Amino acid sequence: MSRVLATEAEVVALSPDASSTKAAQGLKNPSKWPSLGCNATAAWGECQGSGSKPYQTQVDLSGPSFKCSCPSRKFPCKHGLALMLLRAAGQVADNAEPPAWVSAWLDSRAEKAEKKEAKAAAIAAAPPPDPETLAKQQAKREDKRWDKVAAGMQELQLWMQDMLRNGLANLSGDQQARQHWNTMAARMVDAQASGMAARIKEAWELVDSHPQWSRDLLVQLGHWQLLADAVARRDALGAETRADVMAALGWALDKAEVQARGQVVADDWLVVGLRQIEREGRLLERRVWLQGLHSGRIAWLLDYAQGGRGFETAWVPAQSYRGSLHFYPGQAPLRAIAGADIELLAPGAGAPLGEAAWRDALAQLSRRMAANPLQPVQPLWCGQARLQTSAGQWYAVWPQGAEAAALVPLALADDQAWQLQALGGGAPMALFGEWEGGQQQGRWRLLSAWQAGDGQAPWTNIWQNRGDVL
Repeated sequence: MSRVLATEAEVVALSPDASSTKAAQGLKNPSKWPSLGCNATAAWGECQGSGSKPYQTQVDLSGPSFKCSCPSRKFPCKHGLALMLLRAAGQVADNAEPPAWVSAWLDSRAEKAEKKEAKAAAIAAAPPPDPETLAKQQAKREDKRWDKVAAGMQELQLWMQDMLRNGLANLSGDQQARQHWNTMAARMVDAQASGMAARIKEAWELVDSHPQWSRDLLVQLGHWQLLADAVARRDALGAETRADVMAALGWALDKAEVQARGQVVADDWLVVGLRQIEREGRLLERRVWLQGLHSGRIAWLLDYAQGGRGFETAWVPAQSYRGSLHFYPGQAPLRAIAGADIELLAPGAGAPLGEAAWRDALAQLSRRMAANPLQPVQPLWCGQARLQTSAGQWYAVWPQGAEAAALVPLALADDQAWQLQALGGGAPMALFGEWEGGQQQGRWRLLSAWQAGDGQAPWTNIWQNRGDVL
Protein backbone atom coordinates (compact mmCIF):
# COMPACT_ATOMS: atom_id res chain seq x y z
CA MET A 1 0.00 0.00 0.00
CA SER A 2 1.28 3.50 -0.86
CA ARG A 3 2.47 5.59 2.05
CA VAL A 4 0.57 8.65 0.79
CA LEU A 5 -1.89 9.78 3.50
CA ALA A 6 -1.13 6.61 5.44
CA THR A 7 -2.17 8.03 8.82
CA GLU A 8 -5.37 9.62 10.07
CA ALA A 9 -3.48 12.81 10.99
CA GLU A 10 -2.26 13.22 7.41
CA VAL A 11 -5.79 12.80 6.06
CA VAL A 12 -7.32 15.24 8.57
CA ALA A 13 -4.64 17.79 7.66
CA LEU A 14 -6.23 18.02 4.19
CA SER A 15 -9.70 18.78 5.54
CA PRO A 16 -10.99 22.21 4.44
CA ASP A 17 -12.69 22.87 7.78
CA ALA A 18 -13.79 21.35 11.08
CA SER A 19 -17.31 20.55 9.82
CA SER A 20 -15.88 18.49 6.93
CA THR A 21 -13.70 16.56 9.36
CA LYS A 22 -16.67 15.84 11.62
CA ALA A 23 -18.82 14.77 8.67
CA ALA A 24 -16.05 12.51 7.35
CA GLN A 25 -15.67 10.85 10.75
CA GLY A 26 -19.39 10.10 10.63
CA LEU A 27 -18.90 8.31 7.30
CA LYS A 28 -15.91 6.28 8.51
CA ASN A 29 -17.97 3.13 8.61
CA PRO A 30 -17.70 0.41 5.92
CA SER A 31 -21.43 -0.26 6.22
CA LYS A 32 -22.12 3.13 4.62
CA TRP A 33 -20.07 2.14 1.56
CA PRO A 34 -21.60 -0.48 -0.77
CA SER A 35 -18.19 -0.88 -2.43
CA LEU A 36 -14.63 -0.09 -1.38
CA GLY A 37 -11.22 -0.85 -2.83
CA CYS A 38 -7.68 0.38 -3.32
CA ASN A 39 -4.38 -0.57 -4.87
CA ALA A 40 -0.94 1.01 -5.17
CA THR A 41 -2.19 3.86 -7.36
CA ALA A 42 -5.76 4.66 -6.30
CA ALA A 43 -8.52 4.28 -3.74
CA TRP A 44 -12.22 4.29 -4.54
CA GLY A 45 -15.63 3.66 -3.10
CA GLU A 46 -19.36 4.27 -3.42
CA CYS A 47 -20.99 6.03 -0.49
CA GLN A 48 -24.75 5.89 -0.06
CA GLY A 49 -26.18 9.38 0.31
CA SER A 50 -29.73 10.71 0.39
CA GLY A 51 -30.32 9.98 -3.31
CA SER A 52 -31.03 6.68 -5.04
CA LYS A 53 -27.52 6.38 -6.49
CA PRO A 54 -24.46 6.27 -4.26
CA TYR A 55 -21.77 8.90 -4.69
CA GLN A 56 -18.72 7.69 -6.59
CA THR A 57 -15.56 8.74 -4.78
CA GLN A 58 -12.03 8.20 -6.04
CA VAL A 59 -8.51 9.26 -5.10
CA ASP A 60 -5.40 9.18 -7.27
CA LEU A 61 -2.66 8.44 -4.74
CA SER A 62 0.09 9.87 -6.92
CA GLY A 63 -1.17 13.37 -6.11
CA PRO A 64 -3.12 12.71 -4.11
CA SER A 65 -6.02 14.06 -6.17
CA PHE A 66 -9.70 13.68 -5.29
CA LYS A 67 -12.85 13.34 -7.35
CA CYS A 68 -16.41 12.75 -6.18
CA SER A 69 -19.83 12.84 -7.84
CA CYS A 70 -21.41 14.63 -4.87
CA PRO A 71 -22.47 18.31 -5.28
CA SER A 72 -20.16 19.64 -2.55
CA ARG A 73 -17.92 22.57 -3.48
CA LYS A 74 -15.48 21.79 -0.70
CA PHE A 75 -12.22 20.13 -1.66
CA PRO A 76 -11.68 17.45 -0.68
CA CYS A 77 -15.28 16.68 0.20
CA LYS A 78 -16.36 14.65 3.23
CA HIS A 79 -16.62 11.50 1.10
CA GLY A 80 -13.03 11.78 -0.12
CA LEU A 81 -11.82 12.35 3.43
CA ALA A 82 -13.87 9.44 4.78
CA LEU A 83 -12.52 7.13 2.07
CA MET A 84 -8.94 7.97 3.00
CA LEU A 85 -9.71 7.64 6.71
CA LEU A 86 -11.02 4.14 6.04
CA ARG A 87 -7.89 3.34 4.05
CA ALA A 88 -5.63 4.67 6.82
CA ALA A 89 -7.51 2.47 9.31
CA GLY A 90 -6.91 -0.61 7.17
CA GLN A 91 -10.60 -1.06 6.36
CA VAL A 92 -10.24 -0.93 2.57
CA ALA A 93 -9.25 -4.09 0.70
CA ASP A 94 -5.85 -3.69 -0.96
CA ASN A 95 -4.72 -4.99 -4.37
CA ALA A 96 -8.25 -4.80 -5.73
CA GLU A 97 -9.09 -4.23 -9.40
CA PRO A 98 -10.60 -0.78 -9.93
CA PRO A 99 -14.04 -0.51 -11.55
CA ALA A 100 -14.38 0.98 -15.03
CA TRP A 101 -15.31 4.49 -13.81
CA VAL A 102 -12.11 4.64 -11.76
CA SER A 103 -9.91 3.25 -14.53
CA ALA A 104 -11.31 5.77 -17.01
CA TRP A 105 -10.52 8.65 -14.66
CA LEU A 106 -7.01 7.39 -13.97
CA ASP A 107 -6.36 6.88 -17.67
CA SER A 108 -7.49 10.42 -18.48
CA ARG A 109 -5.23 11.84 -15.77
CA ALA A 110 -2.29 9.77 -16.98
CA GLU A 111 -2.87 10.88 -20.56
CA LYS A 112 -3.04 14.51 -19.51
CA ALA A 113 0.16 14.18 -17.47
CA GLU A 114 1.95 12.52 -20.37
CA LYS A 115 0.94 15.33 -22.70
CA LYS A 116 2.25 17.91 -20.23
CA GLU A 117 5.54 16.07 -19.81
CA ALA A 118 5.88 15.63 -23.56
CA LYS A 119 5.24 19.31 -24.14
CA ALA A 120 7.81 20.33 -21.52
CA ALA A 121 10.33 17.84 -22.90
CA ALA A 122 9.75 19.08 -26.44
CA ILE A 123 10.36 22.67 -25.37
CA ALA A 124 13.51 21.69 -23.50
CA ALA A 125 14.86 19.44 -26.27
CA ALA A 126 13.91 21.57 -29.24
CA PRO A 127 16.84 23.15 -31.02
CA PRO A 128 16.97 26.86 -30.37
CA PRO A 129 15.22 28.75 -33.16
CA ASP A 130 16.89 31.56 -34.98
CA PRO A 131 17.14 34.26 -32.28
CA GLU A 132 16.37 37.08 -34.65
CA THR A 133 13.28 35.40 -36.10
CA LEU A 134 12.03 34.36 -32.67
CA ALA A 135 12.54 37.86 -31.27
CA LYS A 136 10.61 39.42 -34.14
CA GLN A 137 7.68 37.00 -33.75
CA GLN A 138 7.49 37.44 -30.01
CA ALA A 139 7.84 41.22 -30.25
CA LYS A 140 5.01 41.39 -32.78
CA ARG A 141 2.67 39.36 -30.52
CA GLU A 142 3.61 41.36 -27.43
CA ASP A 143 3.26 44.72 -29.18
CA LYS A 144 -0.26 43.82 -30.29
CA ARG A 145 -1.28 42.85 -26.77
CA TRP A 146 0.48 45.82 -25.17
CA ASP A 147 -1.52 48.14 -27.42
CA LYS A 148 -4.76 46.62 -26.11
CA VAL A 149 -3.58 46.76 -22.50
CA ALA A 150 -2.38 50.36 -22.81
CA ALA A 151 -5.70 51.48 -24.26
CA GLY A 152 -7.56 49.76 -21.42
CA MET A 153 -5.31 51.31 -18.75
CA GLN A 154 -5.80 54.79 -20.22
CA GLU A 155 -9.55 54.29 -19.98
CA LEU A 156 -9.09 53.08 -16.40
CA GLN A 157 -7.20 56.25 -15.50
CA LEU A 158 -9.98 58.46 -16.84
CA TRP A 159 -12.49 56.42 -14.85
CA MET A 160 -10.43 56.84 -11.67
CA GLN A 161 -10.17 60.59 -12.25
CA ASP A 162 -13.96 60.86 -12.57
CA MET A 163 -14.37 58.79 -9.40
CA LEU A 164 -12.02 61.00 -7.39
CA ARG A 165 -13.61 64.15 -8.79
CA ASN A 166 -17.02 62.98 -7.57
CA GLY A 167 -15.57 61.81 -4.24
CA LEU A 168 -15.17 58.25 -2.96
CA ALA A 169 -17.78 58.88 -0.26
CA ASN A 170 -20.45 59.06 -2.97
CA LEU A 171 -19.89 55.36 -3.67
CA SER A 172 -21.53 54.54 -0.34
CA GLY A 173 -25.13 53.53 -0.87
CA ASP A 174 -24.96 54.00 -4.65
CA GLN A 175 -27.04 51.16 -6.07
CA GLN A 176 -25.69 51.62 -9.61
CA ALA A 177 -22.01 51.88 -8.63
CA ARG A 178 -21.45 48.12 -8.50
CA GLN A 179 -22.67 47.78 -12.08
CA HIS A 180 -20.28 50.54 -13.17
CA TRP A 181 -17.39 48.72 -11.49
CA ASN A 182 -18.37 45.41 -13.07
CA THR A 183 -18.50 47.13 -16.45
CA MET A 184 -14.98 48.49 -15.98
CA ALA A 185 -13.77 45.04 -14.89
CA ALA A 186 -15.26 43.57 -18.06
CA ARG A 187 -13.49 46.26 -20.07
CA MET A 188 -10.18 45.14 -18.54
CA VAL A 189 -10.89 41.57 -19.63
CA ASP A 190 -11.49 42.84 -23.18
CA ALA A 191 -8.16 44.69 -22.93
CA GLN A 192 -6.47 41.37 -22.04
CA ALA A 193 -5.72 42.57 -18.50
CA SER A 194 -7.65 40.00 -16.47
CA GLY A 195 -5.45 40.63 -13.44
CA MET A 196 -6.59 44.24 -13.39
CA ALA A 197 -10.20 43.07 -13.65
CA ALA A 198 -9.73 40.93 -10.54
CA ARG A 199 -8.23 43.89 -8.66
CA ILE A 200 -11.25 46.04 -9.52
CA LYS A 201 -13.72 43.44 -8.27
CA GLU A 202 -11.79 42.88 -5.05
CA ALA A 203 -11.49 46.63 -4.41
CA TRP A 204 -15.25 47.11 -4.72
CA GLU A 205 -15.71 44.83 -1.71
CA LEU A 206 -14.02 47.52 0.40
CA VAL A 207 -16.94 49.93 -0.11
CA ASP A 208 -18.90 50.25 3.16
CA SER A 209 -16.95 47.30 4.60
CA HIS A 210 -15.64 49.26 7.63
CA PRO A 211 -15.45 52.89 8.83
CA GLN A 212 -12.11 53.57 7.11
CA TRP A 213 -12.98 51.91 3.81
CA SER A 214 -12.42 55.06 1.70
CA ARG A 215 -8.86 55.31 3.00
CA ASP A 216 -8.12 51.70 2.04
CA LEU A 217 -9.77 52.13 -1.36
CA LEU A 218 -7.57 55.15 -2.03
CA VAL A 219 -4.52 52.95 -1.36
CA GLN A 220 -5.81 50.53 -3.99
CA LEU A 221 -6.27 53.34 -6.50
CA GLY A 222 -2.67 54.32 -5.88
CA HIS A 223 -1.57 50.79 -6.77
CA TRP A 224 -3.60 50.96 -9.98
CA GLN A 225 -1.97 54.25 -10.93
CA LEU A 226 1.45 52.71 -10.33
CA LEU A 227 0.55 49.86 -12.65
CA ALA A 228 -0.81 52.26 -15.28
CA ASP A 229 2.43 54.27 -15.14
CA ALA A 230 4.44 51.05 -15.55
CA VAL A 231 2.44 50.12 -18.65
CA ALA A 232 3.09 53.56 -20.14
CA ARG A 233 6.83 53.17 -19.46
CA ARG A 234 7.05 49.52 -20.46
CA ASP A 235 9.79 50.04 -23.04
CA ALA A 236 12.09 51.50 -20.37
CA LEU A 237 11.59 48.64 -17.88
CA GLY A 238 14.10 45.88 -17.28
CA ALA A 239 13.21 42.29 -18.16
CA GLU A 240 12.37 41.24 -14.58
CA THR A 241 10.32 44.34 -13.80
CA ARG A 242 8.50 43.94 -17.09
CA ALA A 243 7.71 40.34 -16.11
CA ASP A 244 6.25 41.59 -12.80
CA VAL A 245 4.04 44.08 -14.65
CA MET A 246 2.84 41.35 -17.01
CA ALA A 247 2.03 39.07 -14.06
CA ALA A 248 0.09 41.85 -12.32
CA LEU A 249 -1.95 42.38 -15.49
CA GLY A 250 -2.81 38.67 -15.62
CA TRP A 251 -0.47 37.95 -18.52
CA ALA A 252 -0.12 34.23 -17.91
CA LEU A 253 3.01 32.34 -18.92
CA ASP A 254 2.83 28.83 -20.32
CA LYS A 255 3.50 26.41 -17.46
CA ALA A 256 5.43 24.02 -19.66
CA GLU A 257 7.74 26.86 -20.65
CA VAL A 258 8.26 27.86 -17.00
CA GLN A 259 9.06 24.26 -16.09
CA ALA A 260 11.50 23.96 -18.97
CA ARG A 261 13.25 27.33 -18.63
CA GLY A 262 12.47 28.80 -15.19
CA GLN A 263 14.92 29.08 -12.31
CA VAL A 264 15.07 25.68 -10.62
CA VAL A 265 15.58 25.26 -6.87
CA ALA A 266 15.89 21.76 -5.39
CA ASP A 267 15.19 21.44 -1.67
CA ASP A 268 13.08 19.87 1.03
CA TRP A 269 9.91 21.98 1.02
CA LEU A 270 7.68 22.31 4.08
CA VAL A 271 4.03 23.28 3.57
CA VAL A 272 3.76 26.21 5.97
CA GLY A 273 0.44 27.61 4.79
CA LEU A 274 -2.56 26.75 2.62
CA ARG A 275 -5.53 28.89 1.70
CA GLN A 276 -8.49 28.23 -0.60
CA ILE A 277 -10.72 31.05 -1.85
CA GLU A 278 -13.93 30.64 -3.83
CA ARG A 279 -14.12 33.05 -6.76
CA GLU A 280 -16.98 33.80 -9.13
CA GLY A 281 -18.33 31.06 -11.36
CA ARG A 282 -17.48 28.20 -8.96
CA LEU A 283 -13.78 28.85 -9.45
CA LEU A 284 -11.69 27.71 -6.48
CA GLU A 285 -8.29 29.37 -5.99
CA ARG A 286 -5.69 27.55 -3.92
CA ARG A 287 -2.54 29.14 -2.49
CA VAL A 288 0.13 26.78 -1.17
CA TRP A 289 3.09 28.31 0.66
CA LEU A 290 6.32 26.31 0.86
CA GLN A 291 9.44 26.99 2.92
CA GLY A 292 12.75 25.63 1.63
CA LEU A 293 14.34 23.96 4.63
CA HIS A 294 17.89 24.25 3.25
CA SER A 295 17.74 27.15 0.80
CA GLY A 296 15.49 29.36 2.94
CA ARG A 297 13.44 30.24 -0.16
CA ILE A 298 9.71 30.81 0.15
CA ALA A 299 7.56 29.64 -2.75
CA TRP A 300 3.96 30.32 -3.68
CA LEU A 301 2.08 27.69 -5.70
CA LEU A 302 -1.13 29.02 -7.26
CA ASP A 303 -3.73 26.58 -8.63
CA TYR A 304 -7.34 26.80 -9.76
CA ALA A 305 -10.13 24.24 -9.88
CA GLN A 306 -13.31 24.87 -11.85
CA GLY A 307 -16.78 23.54 -11.17
CA GLY A 308 -15.82 21.27 -8.29
CA ARG A 309 -13.48 19.14 -10.38
CA GLY A 310 -10.71 19.36 -7.81
CA PHE A 311 -7.00 20.08 -8.05
CA GLU A 312 -4.42 17.97 -9.83
CA THR A 313 -2.33 17.52 -6.66
CA ALA A 314 -3.04 17.65 -2.95
CA TRP A 315 -0.58 19.31 -0.59
CA VAL A 316 -0.65 18.21 3.05
CA PRO A 317 -0.18 21.09 5.52
CA ALA A 318 2.85 20.77 7.82
CA GLN A 319 4.32 17.96 5.69
CA SER A 320 7.64 18.03 3.82
CA TYR A 321 8.21 17.31 0.14
CA ARG A 322 11.52 16.74 -1.65
CA GLY A 323 12.10 17.90 -5.18
CA SER A 324 12.47 20.87 -7.49
CA LEU A 325 10.44 24.03 -7.96
CA HIS A 326 10.52 26.15 -11.10
CA PHE A 327 10.17 29.87 -10.31
CA TYR A 328 8.46 32.40 -12.56
CA PRO A 329 10.65 35.31 -13.70
CA GLY A 330 10.52 38.61 -11.86
CA GLN A 331 12.00 40.70 -9.07
CA ALA A 332 12.08 38.78 -5.76
CA PRO A 333 10.15 35.89 -7.38
CA LEU A 334 7.71 33.93 -5.23
CA ARG A 335 5.38 32.09 -7.58
CA ALA A 336 6.60 28.68 -8.70
CA ILE A 337 5.52 25.41 -10.31
CA ALA A 338 6.30 22.02 -8.77
CA GLY A 339 8.61 19.79 -10.76
CA ALA A 340 7.85 16.23 -11.74
CA ASP A 341 10.29 14.92 -9.09
CA ILE A 342 8.33 16.23 -6.07
CA GLU A 343 7.61 13.48 -3.53
CA LEU A 344 6.12 13.40 -0.06
CA LEU A 345 8.66 12.64 2.66
CA ALA A 346 8.05 10.47 5.68
CA PRO A 347 6.90 12.36 8.80
CA GLY A 348 9.85 13.97 10.54
CA ALA A 349 12.09 13.77 7.47
CA GLY A 350 13.86 16.85 6.18
CA ALA A 351 15.68 19.61 7.99
CA PRO A 352 14.14 21.24 11.09
CA LEU A 353 12.28 24.50 10.66
CA GLY A 354 14.36 27.60 11.29
CA GLU A 355 13.33 30.64 13.27
CA ALA A 356 13.14 34.20 11.93
CA ALA A 357 13.48 37.20 14.21
CA TRP A 358 10.79 39.80 13.66
CA ARG A 359 13.20 42.56 12.62
CA ASP A 360 14.81 40.31 9.99
CA ALA A 361 11.41 39.06 8.78
CA LEU A 362 10.00 42.58 8.39
CA ALA A 363 13.20 43.72 6.67
CA GLN A 364 12.85 40.84 4.18
CA LEU A 365 9.20 41.75 3.63
CA SER A 366 10.15 45.38 3.00
CA ARG A 367 12.80 44.37 0.46
CA ARG A 368 10.37 42.11 -1.42
CA MET A 369 7.69 44.81 -1.49
CA ALA A 370 10.18 47.41 -2.68
CA ALA A 371 11.46 45.06 -5.40
CA ASN A 372 7.94 44.25 -6.60
CA PRO A 373 5.17 46.51 -5.23
CA LEU A 374 2.76 44.93 -7.73
CA GLN A 375 2.89 41.51 -6.03
CA PRO A 376 -0.69 40.94 -4.76
CA VAL A 377 0.30 38.87 -1.72
CA GLN A 378 3.46 38.61 0.37
CA PRO A 379 4.54 35.96 2.89
CA LEU A 380 5.58 36.91 6.42
CA TRP A 381 7.29 34.43 8.73
CA CYS A 382 8.40 35.41 12.25
CA GLY A 383 9.42 33.63 15.43
CA GLN A 384 9.13 34.31 19.17
CA ALA A 385 5.72 35.94 18.84
CA ARG A 386 2.80 36.11 21.24
CA LEU A 387 -0.78 37.28 20.70
CA GLN A 388 -2.40 40.30 22.34
CA THR A 389 -5.79 41.94 21.93
CA SER A 390 -6.69 45.60 22.29
CA ALA A 391 -9.95 47.39 21.46
CA GLY A 392 -11.20 44.42 19.46
CA GLN A 393 -8.03 44.10 17.36
CA TRP A 394 -5.57 41.20 17.70
CA TYR A 395 -1.83 41.80 17.36
CA ALA A 396 1.33 39.73 17.10
CA VAL A 397 3.70 41.00 19.80
CA TRP A 398 7.47 40.79 20.10
CA PRO A 399 8.86 42.00 23.46
CA GLN A 400 11.76 44.45 23.13
CA GLY A 401 13.11 44.52 26.68
CA ALA A 402 13.15 48.09 27.91
CA GLU A 403 11.79 49.28 24.56
CA ALA A 404 8.13 49.30 23.58
CA ALA A 405 6.87 46.01 22.21
CA ALA A 406 6.59 45.57 18.46
CA LEU A 407 2.96 45.17 17.38
CA VAL A 408 1.67 43.88 14.04
CA PRO A 409 -2.13 43.90 13.44
CA LEU A 410 -3.64 40.54 12.55
CA ALA A 411 -6.52 39.50 10.31
CA LEU A 412 -7.77 36.87 12.73
CA ALA A 413 -11.23 36.12 14.10
CA ASP A 414 -11.73 36.06 17.86
CA ASP A 415 -12.49 32.34 18.00
CA GLN A 416 -9.37 31.53 15.97
CA ALA A 417 -7.21 33.78 18.15
CA TRP A 418 -8.45 32.27 21.41
CA GLN A 419 -7.96 28.76 20.03
CA LEU A 420 -4.39 29.62 19.08
CA GLN A 421 -3.78 31.14 22.50
CA ALA A 422 -4.92 27.93 24.15
CA LEU A 423 -2.84 25.71 21.88
CA GLY A 424 0.24 27.86 22.40
CA GLY A 425 -0.10 27.80 26.16
CA GLY A 426 1.32 31.31 26.43
CA ALA A 427 4.72 30.25 25.07
CA PRO A 428 6.38 32.05 22.14
CA MET A 429 5.35 30.83 18.68
CA ALA A 430 6.64 31.02 15.13
CA LEU A 431 3.85 32.42 12.97
CA PHE A 432 3.35 32.31 9.21
CA GLY A 433 0.80 34.11 7.08
CA GLU A 434 0.03 36.46 4.22
CA TRP A 435 0.77 40.15 4.57
CA GLU A 436 -2.16 42.18 3.27
CA GLY A 437 -0.95 45.61 2.26
CA GLY A 438 -4.28 46.82 0.87
CA GLN A 439 -4.94 48.77 4.05
CA GLN A 440 -2.97 51.83 5.07
CA GLN A 441 -1.37 50.02 8.02
CA GLY A 442 -1.41 46.54 6.53
CA ARG A 443 -2.53 43.35 8.27
CA TRP A 444 -1.09 39.89 8.76
CA ARG A 445 -3.48 37.02 7.90
CA LEU A 446 -2.17 34.08 9.91
CA LEU A 447 -2.18 30.66 8.23
CA SER A 448 -0.15 28.52 10.65
CA ALA A 449 1.64 28.52 14.01
CA TRP A 450 4.63 26.50 15.20
CA GLN A 451 6.49 25.83 18.45
CA ALA A 452 9.88 24.31 19.18
CA GLY A 453 10.27 21.17 21.24
CA ASP A 454 12.81 20.60 23.97
CA GLY A 455 16.50 20.78 23.15
CA GLN A 456 17.23 20.23 19.48
CA ALA A 457 13.77 18.99 18.52
CA PRO A 458 12.44 20.55 15.29
CA TRP A 459 9.62 23.00 15.29
CA THR A 460 6.21 21.37 15.16
CA ASN A 461 2.92 22.63 13.79
CA ILE A 462 0.34 23.40 16.48
CA TRP A 463 -2.31 25.25 14.45
CA GLN A 464 -3.59 25.64 10.90
CA ASN A 465 -6.04 28.36 9.91
CA ARG A 466 -9.18 26.64 8.67
CA GLY A 467 -11.31 29.79 8.72
CA ASP A 468 -10.26 30.94 5.25
CA VAL A 469 -10.57 27.55 3.58
CA LEU A 470 -13.95 27.03 1.92
